Amino acid sequence: MTKKLLEERGFFWWHDDPLPANQFAADSCVVGTLTIEENGAAYLELDGYFAGSEGGPMAIFAAQGQQFSLEKAIQGKLKASDKNVLLLGLRRRGGRFNSNGISHEGFAASHCLVTDGSFPPATRPLRFSALEVKLTGLEEWLRLGNIEVKRARRRISAKHQVPSADIHELDDGTLTMRYDISGPWTGKLVRRMDKLNLSESANLRFKPKRARTLLEMRDEYARLQELFILLTGTTFSLEWPLLIIGKTAYRYYYDGFERSTKAPTWDECWVNYIQVKSNFGAIVTALRRKREEFGPGFYLYLGIRRGMKMYVEHRFVNMIWGLESFHRRKNKDKAKKTKLDAKIQRILDQVSGSDDKRWLEGQLKHAGEPSLKERLMDVLSALPLAFERTRMEVFCKSCADRRNDMSHFGGQREGSDYREFAVDLVKKSEALAYLYHAVLLHEIGVDATLIKASLLENGPNASRSKYAFREVGLLPVTNGDGLLLDE
Repeated sequence: MTKKLLEERGFFWWHDDPLPANQFAADSCVVGTLTIEENGAAYLELDGYFAGSEGGPMAIFAAQGQQFSLEKAIQGKLKASDKNVLLLGLRRRGGRFNSNGISHEGFAASHCLVTDGSFPPATRPLRFSALEVKLTGLEEWLRLGNIEVKRARRRISAKHQVPSADIHELDDGTLTMRYDISGPWTGKLVRRMDKLNLSESANLRFKPKRARTLLEMRDEYARLQELFILLTGTTFSLEWPLLIIGKTAYRYYYDGFERSTKAPTWDECWVNYIQVKSNFGAIVTALRRKREEFGPGFYLYLGIRRGMKMYVEHRFVNMIWGLESFHRRKNKDKAKKTKLDAKIQRILDQVSGSDDKRWLEGQLKHAGEPSLKERLMDVLSALPLAFERTRMEVFCKSCADRRNDMSHFGGQREGSDYREFAVDLVKKSEALAYLYHAVLLHEIGVDATLIKASLLENGPNASRSKYAFREVGLLPVTNGDGLLLDE
């Protein structure tokens, strides 16, 4: 059963309907129930229909699935929490036309803002000055632990000094890490309390140089989510963000991927905040810029890290496509003439007929490009992991062969066993996932020594990655005494 973040009754009306002075709702309001699900999807079921709807109640029957522009919004006032809501990215969903009973309509919203404050008038476009995310669940990645506890025989004391904020400069704004501590707000004596809880926390605030639209802020939040996927190596989902206009904060929900609530432990993280703190702003800037530059070279990997279930063939080929795309875009300005290019030109020069020459040019247009094996070698050999070149060549060729089997034979070749084929793909996919992840970390500026330590040296998860590399031959197999077994 889908978990609900909010389910509450209230009054709802079109955002551009006039709101009389000293009233909390427009005269045109209709009672309804707003539901926000865990994945950010919002649904509104009205007990009636908006009188101003074009076509009246018949619109419910005639326009199922109708989509509205982002500017067309529904505002609401919730009964129990007294919060104000704004629903955007609307489409009609559900409802019923009944000539002898109650007609009612429903909507789904791609975006929902919830606040204790008020919304700008419908005539003024929404522009947000900042985005803030509470990093609940990332305490171990942050390496929080500044509470000093002293205990004597008959006395225990706790002392904490909130660290100063870390301000990271970006190319178009600032990213500020602010720290806090929560505990009871009491005097010196805490009566009738058998527990005293102190909890450190941190908020990350992005403040751009210019105000951003709702969709731009959604993209900024998504980039932060991707940043933490790369740095922690987990699919943990950030809390829903606050969007800021002046002194008013709006909790923002939007319809997206399923969310993971399993917080990363310190030993799962590829790198922690302390390790990248000195160049955190540069890493964030690089991720935003490189994602635009490389496109599918970045998001084909990040897409498989969002908790989506997929067949092993799909996972494997997505990573191969992504690495191939990464190589093409990284080397698009480095094209050079090869011996094969010269040979192709000599052949073309010998063709006299213009039509035949034009046809042959088209057929040989991509003949001089690097093979898939060569592209994989170029990308993966650039990593600071120092694998033996021969082992890397064998691995890249076997990955290219598997991709070609899937593209040209629909999977395993005729006569081969599917179970063996699938097991081989799983092993290759595990190794590729570690390598692809390392490629992206390296590209956005994470120190090479940190990447190598995480995968091959003293990183807490290095045993897992080294096992995956041994399974595909990138590392030699050894026995308990360190003797090589595959030589």
